[in-house]
Amino acid sequence: MAWFVHLTPEKNSARVRRSGLSPISRSRSDDPRPGLYCTPLLADYTLTYQWSREIKRWKSPRLAAVHFRIPDDTAVTVGYYGDAPKPVTAAQAVARFLSLSPEEMRGYEVFLPRGVTAKEIRRIKSLERPIGWRYRPNAHGHRPCACPACLDRGEYRISRIRDKSSYYDTSHLPPRQEVLEKLATTRDSAEIVTLLDQLRSRGQGDIFRVAHLADHPDPDVREALAYALCGFNKKAAAELLEKLRSDPLKDVREAAGADEDDDL
Repeated sequence: MAWFVHLTPEKNSARVRRSGLSPISRSRSDDPRPGLYCTPLLADYTLTYQWSREIKRWKSPRLAAVHFRIPDDTAVTVGYYGDAPKPVTAAQAVARFLSLSPEEMRGYEVFLPRGVTAKEIRRIKSLERPIGWRYRPNAHGHRPCACPACLDRGEYRISRIRDKSSYYDTSHLPPRQEVLEKLATTRDSAEIVTLLDQLRSRGQGDIFRVAHLADHPDPDVREALAYALCGFNKKAAAELLEKLRSDPLKDVREAAGADEDDDL
């Protein structure tokens, strides 16, 4: 039997203990079956929970580690994140991890193309202090990407990182009020998308001046709005994003974060 660890928000612990882990993630392979990501339970604590620090950036501030056992011949995939994974058995996936050096092991992951039953779960523990890498494996010494997709508002030292990034050089952009005034009057979809991209600096009250675009007939406008809302105050944008998560088009729903589930 092979041991693995899956990380989930701590608030899910009672449900997971009662009903198991639901298959809510998609593999990077061609396999359409949903499943979940995990890592082998290793002797090295840091490498076992290496993903916890990065996951904490996007999910619940408190994480729980779910330890489970599955048969050695269970079909899984293994590989470095971002690369095409290789189909192997659970035992082979563990062996693959053990064959790597600690540096090579960072960023490796296993995908189980099914859920985990409550009977297969052996332990659920709270991670008091997430560890591991942030942004990307072996990122120490490299400046993190400052774009909104990689660096969320409120993160550690975000102001200093953005001040050094050319992405946030707004000297070439028109003033915020000018952009908002144009958004209120223009009817050209392409121009609206361009204006939304220029809306880098947003006040909390500005949310009401772009809310009407959530009902725009052009899906490109609604998608651009969903991405632009990432720069607004989260509480102020929550209701509008929730509306966009129910959009008929998948691209708009994904831009609004419709695929963000409680499990990981």
